[in-house]
Amino acid sequence: MIRKYIKPTVIIFVLCILVSIFMGEHATAITQNPLPKSIINNFGKDPRISRNFTWYTDTSIKKSILEYSVKDKFYGFDKTNIVRVTAQSHEVKTNSDKREIHKVELINLIPGTEYIYRVRNDKGGFSSQGVFKTAEQNLQKFTFVNITDTQGTTSKDYTLWKNTLDKALGKFPDARFLLHTGDMEDSGQNIYQWDLFANAVKDELMNIPIAPVVGNHETINNNKTNPNAKNFTDRFDIYKEQNTGAPAGTVYSFDYGNAHIAVMNTQSGSTNLKKQADWLLSDMSKTHKLWKIVALHRGPYGATYDTTDIRKAWVSVFDQLGIDLVLQGHDHNYVRSYPMKNNVKVKAGEGTVYVGGNTGGVKFYPRKLRPWQALDLQPYTQMYVAVTVDNHKMTIGAYDVKNKLQDSFSLEK
Repeated sequence: MIRKYIKPTVIIFVLCILVSIFMGEHATAITQNPLPKSIINNFGKDPRISRNFTWYTDTSIKKSILEYSVKDKFYGFDKTNIVRVTAQSHEVKTNSDKREIHKVELINLIPGTEYIYRVRNDKGGFSSQGVFKTAEQNLQKFTFVNITDTQGTTSKDYTLWKNTLDKALGKFPDARFLLHTGDMEDSGQNIYQWDLFANAVKDELMNIPIAPVVGNHETINNNKTNPNAKNFTDRFDIYKEQNTGAPAGTVYSFDYGNAHIAVMNTQSGSTNLKKQADWLLSDMSKTHKLWKIVALHRGPYGATYDTTDIRKAWVSVFDQLGIDLVLQGHDHNYVRSYPMKNNVKVKAGEGTVYVGGNTGGVKFYPRKLRPWQALDLQPYTQMYVAVTVDNHKMTIGAYDVKNKLQDSFSLEK
């Protein structure tokens, strides 16, 4: 009897083929049914009647759909009253992958109404269920949360950001939106860090709208994959204001209740600061809201940094417009200014108060006293700011992640 032996190299070759076939079939199944990722909702032009959504998938998904219904009339996504809107989609190349970005704008919504929604694609993948609420027609009182500088480099770093947001929403469960004053990640050119930022709070950002501000770390572009804060504008869906001097989708404003809030971009270059100031003059001149708030990253009255360029370019405009409150980031400690006008301390109600919210992340800077500071704190723990607008009174509270009140003050008109 002659025994024939198969060479080990042949066995290995056959096994490799079988594994590759199996993995290929498995990969195809994943590719053809990927779940939507990083669903984020932003305000449209009018938070009473519009809402914008962004998410991404792999590039095999060219068609993606948002399904929604008034919450009180929701009986399942298979019912006839479900409204379906096809996303505007486009492929982007990041520093590490290619992905499909999907954006949907919902308009003609009902003020003061809760909606249930989800996202699905044309190959069977669908998201979990989310809820959003439009602003009421004549809202007298509301609260929003401000967090800043959540930047990190590891998933562990971003658990601190999640904890900060969860503590804020636990303390203020009826908060209407999150205002993030920049430096969400440590390197804006690194899509992995953007994914860490969003994935850490994916359930929260699916249900609470975020009003984002461009920080200096959002604009890092050393590897040439993030021009004009591309990863920022890909991640969010902000309506495109014209003639701001900044990249479209990074400067905007909205009304909420009795407040008008303008978001500015301190990173768009010194030659464009004047153009943004002109935009703000025009924008604020059109509002009849009692309270005027500005959000930005590199604040004119902080601690660690003396941002003279912003102070020279914008403070006189804030004075002229009677801005009540400026929420800022960048300094990584908690700062509240005196009421300021013409670069000097004035009486309450006669100037603008500037607040820097420390950090919602891992990085802290030591205190640095400045002549404009009414208060400078560094508890070396994450903090958030809660702003409550109640008709003729606005109350601002600064909390640490143990929900200990670190500072509180009110403005009245």
